[in-house]
Amino acid sequence: MKILGIITEYNPYHLGHRLHLQEAKKLIKPDLTICVMSSSFVQRGEPAMISYQKRAAIAIEEGIDIVIELPLVYACQSADYFAKGAVTLLHEMGVTDLVFGSEDGNIETFIEIAEGIEQDPDTYNMKVKEGMKDGLRYPDACNQALQFILNKEVRTPNDLLGLSYVKEVVHHHYPISMHCIKRTNDYHAKDIEQISSATSLRIALKQGKDVAHQLPGYETYKDSHFFTLEEFYPYLKYLITFTPLEGLHMIEEGLDDRLYKVNQETYSLEELINSLTSKRYTRSRIQRMLVHILLHNTKEEMKKAMDIDYIHILGLSTKGQRYIKTAKKNTEYKIITNITKHKHPALDIEKRGAQLLNLVDPGFFKETIKAIPYRKIDLK
Repeated sequence: MKILGIITEYNPYHLGHRLHLQEAKKLIKPDLTICVMSSSFVQRGEPAMISYQKRAAIAIEEGIDIVIELPLVYACQSADYFAKGAVTLLHEMGVTDLVFGSEDGNIETFIEIAEGIEQDPDTYNMKVKEGMKDGLRYPDACNQALQFILNKEVRTPNDLLGLSYVKEVVHHHYPISMHCIKRTNDYHAKDIEQISSATSLRIALKQGKDVAHQLPGYETYKDSHFFTLEEFYPYLKYLITFTPLEGLHMIEEGLDDRLYKVNQETYSLEELINSLTSKRYTRSRIQRMLVHILLHNTKEEMKKAMDIDYIHILGLSTKGQRYIKTAKKNTEYKIITNITKHKHPALDIEKRGAQLLNLVDPGFFKETIKAIPYRKIDLK
């Protein structure tokens, strides 16, 4: 049985995603398609625009058979952690083929680099640490290490993420065939185009522009509250001012003092982020840190939460429902459809994220824990 795996955020789901899904299916000709999707917060350090239930429902309508959750503990992290969580869950679901988009478009390049790192991981990790110690951002430190051991580099965010996927498969010897599809648009373009970027569509939606022709499932977005990190700035300013930051996830030594100082000198989220972004810290890294401050996620909690033992199903097609019983037999992970039915530190963090979003959209928390029709299945 051929099972296609896709790693997504669908924030929002747009024509580029539809094209990628169509091309991936054409390439693999799968019997089943599974996507793992970020939950309430995304990799760049922001809340997803709308709930994962709504995004999952659109994915099912578009031809995905099973949507599973990438827990917040992995979703709102750097590329390597994001990839570790996503690839592990797809492996546990029995995925045979992984397809991702990239600027490079050549899977052999990614495999060659991943295998080169695997042959000399100590040197690679040492060079990454040296680069970070010299003040380089993590992506730049990784590239410096790649140039040293392989005389190669990977520059764009999507290619760096794709390399992280391939590294996970290679490192764990997962029986997953890897493929990449060359991207046809600029991942960070801010203008509406024939196939617009997620960035441009988020801007358009927030500005109230009609982008129905660009968004399958547009009616869902049209009737939803759009979450933004800016909405939580007052809470964030209060927390940085009055609560201890030491021990929180992503707060390095001395960064708590820097945060406190900058917080006193700035009066908007944009000012705060810009003042903290530097040669060492990317904007996305700063935003992820701010999310973890809002959720008060400690280093110890995050460490415990990363030992995932469950798979949270967000959406199922009829074909997907039939496969779930097979998946349950082939994994030791607990397959769940409701976050109140299983106890795990990662789910505690998930609930905190939902409760945070509930502050600006009352009722959101109830939406994240209630069962919805296509998730009412017998897992026995």
